[in-house]
Amino acid sequence: MEEQWILINYQELLKSILNGNRCIQEPISITNMKRDKSKQLSFLNMLLSYQNIDKNNILEVLTNIYKDFIQTIENLQQNKTINTMMNRINNEWYDPDYIFTIKNPIPRDFFDVNLKNKEYYNTSCKKCKNVHELSKLETNIPLDLKEGDTHPLEKYIDQSIQSCNESLQYIQKNCKDLESFIDSLKNVTMTQFIDLSIKHKSLYLTLSEEHEDDQIPENIHHVFSNYIHIHNLLLKQLIQYYHYLILLVDTIQGECNKMKDMKQNITAIAYTYEKNEDNNDEMLDYEEHQSQEMNQNDGQEKGGDILKKITSFF
Repeated sequence: MEEQWILINYQELLKSILNGNRCIQEPISITNMKRDKSKQLSFLNMLLSYQNIDKNNILEVLTNIYKDFIQTIENLQQNKTINTMMNRINNEWYDPDYIFTIKNPIPRDFFDVNLKNKEYYNTSCKKCKNVHELSKLETNIPLDLKEGDTHPLEKYIDQSIQSCNESLQYIQKNCKDLESFIDSLKNVTMTQFIDLSIKHKSLYLTLSEEHEDDQIPENIHHVFSNYIHIHNLLLKQLIQYYHYLILLVDTIQGECNKMKDMKQNITAIAYTYEKNEDNNDEMLDYEEHQSQEMNQNDGQEKGGDILKKITSFF
């Protein structure tokens, strides 16, 4: 029987990384139901341990967490002391115009749109597979094409090629969008955020006239370091998903090329068959003409023999 483990409540896990009470880079300890065994998981493996999270939706989960960090950092910027620290760091880097504003490059409908990628892929592959199966059956059936007839597979091949082209157009469009999202995340300057990730609360309080500020998280440096790691995890998942789509594109393109080759082959067969029919007709005409000439010659030879017999009497 598979070991059952006690998982941290997802909302509590999310809250702990957003307020800095848990570091994403640190392993997470969990125990089994009997409390006699324990193990450590990375943050990503912890997420994948939840029943409703898997490799198919982990990108969406990380995107939502990324959005939560954007909102958290925007809220922190409203604090006067935190804003003062951010301005001070900018000046230290001689980059006073830098703005700690994070933009999420992924649109709201991204996941709804990309759910159809696999649907398009499956539809095209199914149509191509059906053509391959039909072609196997067709090889065992005598083909009797007449002039002007089309191959019985041609209609299905055309449908599969059209389906492949539609799928390629749809998925390639999403690949192009993904490229822009990836470039956007890669272009985010992390220098100042890395600096903030080593600034503890005590350093913030030195900039404040107050001895305590409850609006500043106790582990504010972890908030920024967690954001950096989430940013990196999200970028990595986007890149992996991009290459997954490229694999779908390559597979569909390969099937489409096979369909086009098959169409060329059956067209060539039909043309050869029609040409052979024309040659057969020409042979029949030739044989008929030769037969008529032979009959005519036979008549002339018979006529000559009669004439010789008649003149012999005189």
